[in-house]
Amino acid sequence: MIPLNIYIYLFFILTNMLISFTLPDPALRPYVKGYFYIELEAKPNAAPLDIHPVGYNTIAFTLNPKVFSSNDNDYDFSLSYHGYICKHISLLPLTPLIKMIVVSFTATGAAQLFRIPQHELLNQIVPFTDVFSASKTLNAQLEETDPCQKQALVHIEKWLLQQIPAKAPFLYSPNIDEACKIIQSCEGHIRIDELCQKVGMSQRYLESHFKEMIGVSPKLYCRISRFIAVYQSILQNSHVEWGELVYRYRFFDQAHFIRDFKAFFGYSPSKIHLANSHLTRKIIL
Repeated sequence: MIPLNIYIYLFFILTNMLISFTLPDPALRPYVKGYFYIELEAKPNAAPLDIHPVGYNTIAFTLNPKVFSSNDNDYDFSLSYHGYICKHISLLPLTPLIKMIVVSFTATGAAQLFRIPQHELLNQIVPFTDVFSASKTLNAQLEETDPCQKQALVHIEKWLLQQIPAKAPFLYSPNIDEACKIIQSCEGHIRIDELCQKVGMSQRYLESHFKEMIGVSPKLYCRISRFIAVYQSILQNSHVEWGELVYRYRFFDQAHFIRDFKAFFGYSPSKIHLANSHLTRKIIL
């Protein structure tokens, strides 16, 4: 899935946007979903770029550094690791042209490749060299490379291939991968005890290994999966019956639904639906 949902308001702050997708080498597919080259032209005095939960971890390499700031802090590192995101984060564009390559991982891919406890990086965007020292070589190569998509991708993929673990995979990685697939397929509507039975793990083991490999608990992953499903439903439908949506996704009430939605996505569901309808009309026209 192309992570356009990260950039729902991007269309209103940019004059041009280019996104292309490249599949990884077959040897990397248990770990990496693919590579996204994103090129953005920000308008003067651009509004913040909104990031919200998408359900997987990423590495982002900006081909022109110092392109974002948040809370008055500039991200002056070109290679950044995005821990599992479970809340809304705003980034302010600092340059009129942003070029970046985003590596998106499978559910347990980042944990298996880098052996980093994912819960330690929850909701963080940090220099990748700080959390994985072996990435300094890649960082140096990319900084010496002209800002060219193809050359950068060659370096990134070659480096990732070198990270494929020679050791056997984590003992419970197949179970955790399966748990994530089950949660996503049922849009987060599953009891944890039922999930444990389906993947053949005790609740204690499931919660411990899930948090280490994904970054959050199975229960929170269920909540996020449910809200991502709601978000996609809002984007895909020109007319939304809010009461029906609340009932379909089993929220306690509409106030609870709106409050949690804003925490994850930064805006009310009606505002995102309105923004998406404006975008649709603009594309059609």
